[in-house]
Amino acid sequence: MRTIRSSDARTPTTARRRLKKTGKKPSSPRPKLPRVSEEMRRLSALLEAEVLAWPAVTSRPMFGLNGLYRSRKIFAVLPRTRAMDAADSIAFRFSTRSQRIATRMRNDKRIVAPTADAKWISFMIESESDTHDALKWLELAYREAGKS
Repeated sequence: MRTIRSSDARTPTTARRRLKKTGKKPSSPRPKLPRVSEEMRRLSALLEAEVLAWPAVTSRPMFGLNGLYRSRKIFAVLPRTRAMDAADSIAFRFSTRSQRIATRMRNDKRIVAPTADAKWISFMIESESDTHDALKWLELAYREAGKS
């Protein structure tokens, strides 16, 4: 029979002491990434095939998403098994946003941005006909990624 030593005891206070000793902070909980439907996976694969034909674009898997890069700079993520905000959405980013782009974003009801100056913006794809507009947004993000 094994005897329990005081060093074996795992209490919240000893865990806190260990964190203080190492200097590490407890990590914040990961955001919940919603699962995507089979239809969204299909549409995402179509979009990815189109975007990968553009110059200097590569794709890398990350957290259930495929990150799209222009050279070394990420400009969009497409759902593979998970999505960022809503299950039927893609996301793209702008490092800087012109007034023209900001106005266009406000006028498009399918755009979901957590704040007015958020870097990552989601675009809701409600049907296959929305993929044309999604490509336009991806193209804008691709161009912005090439500027800086």
